[in-house]
Amino acid sequence: MPPVQSGFKRYLRAHWPQTLRSKMIFLAIMMISLPTMLIGYIVEVQGRDALLQEKQIKLFAVTHLLDRALSDSFELYPNLPREQRIKALNERLSPITDDITSAFSGVGAGYYNKELDAIITYAPQKLYGNAVGVTIAKDHPGRTVMASGHPLVKSGSQVRGNIMNAMKPIERGGQIIGYIWANELSNDIDRQALAMDISIIIVIILGMLCSVLLIVVFSRRFASDIDTIKTGLTELPLNLNTRIPPLKGEMGEISDSVNALSRALREAKTLNELIIENAADGVIAVDTHGCVIMINPAAEGITGYSQKESIGKPYENVFGDRDYRSPILDTLERGIDHVALEVDYPAKHRTIQISVSTSQMHNAQGEIIGALVIFTDLTAKKEVQRRIERAERLATLGELMAGVAHEVRNPLTAISGFVQILKDTEQDPQRLEYTQIILKEVNSINKVIQQLLDFARPRPGLYQKIYLNQIINQTLILVKTKGIEARINFNVNLDPSLTYIDADGEMLKQVLLNLLINAVQSISARGEIAISTQPVGQDKQRIKIQDNGCGIADEIKDKIFTPFYTTKPSGTGLGLSISQRIITSHDGDITLESQPNKGTTFTIVLPVRNGERNPI
Repeated sequence: MPPVQSGFKRYLRAHWPQTLRSKMIFLAIMMISLPTMLIGYIVEVQGRDALLQEKQIKLFAVTHLLDRALSDSFELYPNLPREQRIKALNERLSPITDDITSAFSGVGAGYYNKELDAIITYAPQKLYGNAVGVTIAKDHPGRTVMASGHPLVKSGSQVRGNIMNAMKPIERGGQIIGYIWANELSNDIDRQALAMDISIIIVIILGMLCSVLLIVVFSRRFASDIDTIKTGLTELPLNLNTRIPPLKGEMGEISDSVNALSRALREAKTLNELIIENAADGVIAVDTHGCVIMINPAAEGITGYSQKESIGKPYENVFGDRDYRSPILDTLERGIDHVALEVDYPAKHRTIQISVSTSQMHNAQGEIIGALVIFTDLTAKKEVQRRIERAERLATLGELMAGVAHEVRNPLTAISGFVQILKDTEQDPQRLEYTQIILKEVNSINKVIQQLLDFARPRPGLYQKIYLNQIINQTLILVKTKGIEARINFNVNLDPSLTYIDADGEMLKQVLLNLLINAVQSISARGEIAISTQPVGQDKQRIKIQDNGCGIADEIKDKIFTPFYTTKPSGTGLGLSISQRIITSHDGDITLESQPNKGTTFTIVLPVRNGERNPI
């Protein structure tokens, strides 16, 4: 097959109407346009022929009038020389030709004398009088008329130009003594023909546009009924309660049949299907090709994927992930069943922890028809376990640190007292300097011990109604010293719609102060710290503290809240641990996001409890 023909077929296949409505419109347009254009063409051809015929009749009518008016004038002035005779005949006949042609706009006419072999008149005289006396060419059609004695119509380039020329021989006494012509410029004829063609084309276009408009209007209603039925049939496998609205005519009969089918299917549902639909655990089934054939409402809620997004699609495309090996596909491919397998599952909007059990599905003949997975969301349970384990670890660590702090503080008190006595009695400047250094280091140790005691035995919270925006502003006063404000820009965006919450304001100040100091210390030169608040739903509020400092490496993010872990040479590693403990005691959550050399964001989420709208 030639490449051009193959390319045309591909183009035709790609642009051929696909929907029923488009096919109907295309077919109707073809049925209307082809006969209309054919009729228009025939009318145009016949109209042009009629126009030309009418022109010929008019021109021959002019020649007949000129022939009648000529009489025997060519016999006059026989003795005059040729030039003088032509001039005399012109003076006699030109008023006649001018008078006759004035009644026919655009027509030129005249006499040709065979004996004199010259044009006698050419009217209108004022336009074509300069042609008088001219001899026509040897191949001029006028010579054919004089030779044959028959009228002739000829179109083409002649004396006047591009014309339609009607020529009639002048016969007197059985002799051809010349011929008469009447002509009209072809441009005038073409203009009239073009005007007629334009009128025909306009009528055809208007007719086709009206026809197409009517087709589109009527097909829209038809296509709307079809779309309604298609939508209902698409939703029927997902929801047997789907009902197609009543329609008219044959479409109504189809919709009634579909509604009757859905009603029969609803009544035919088995008890097992109802149990699966109402089960608290998620259930998903796939066929032998790995395509999802069933997903119950609990599975939709856990995974975040609806039936429309999953039914009929490959399981790995909907629920899969490059780093996730699906147990149900493993069961389908290798026949290995899994029982109570705990996995991290990539749901639609988050990664969750689930307990999975899978098995193959068999039909009545024992043939494998797919696989089934039943799973439970363990995310909330795991989170509770994580919080309990963390609290137990912190409690154990707190008891240990409390004992260590108590045993260390007593000797330190004695050391501090005796060194103070030595300082008061010492006269040697060098030894006096040593005693001051000892006292300074003892105070540092005491400070660390106090932090240990605060971590081990946190004081009971004094819960009252507080306004988070006010707590943040009070904390910023402590942080914004003159030196810090000179190099750090604080961008504060506090949502005025926040409500009051039940919390310990002083403890939250301690958390905010720890986070802000860490943010300031992470910025080596100039930088920015953004603090914002925002409601989360109706029962939570969020605080974000974001800096563009040095950031935190990925390998130490998991250790950042661990007690005694620090990256600062003089740090104790207790600030973030205490902050996390305070937020946890408020039933809140604190998280971080960080990228090295790009900055760190701490996010605190606190419950509102019985909050009220801030009246200010």
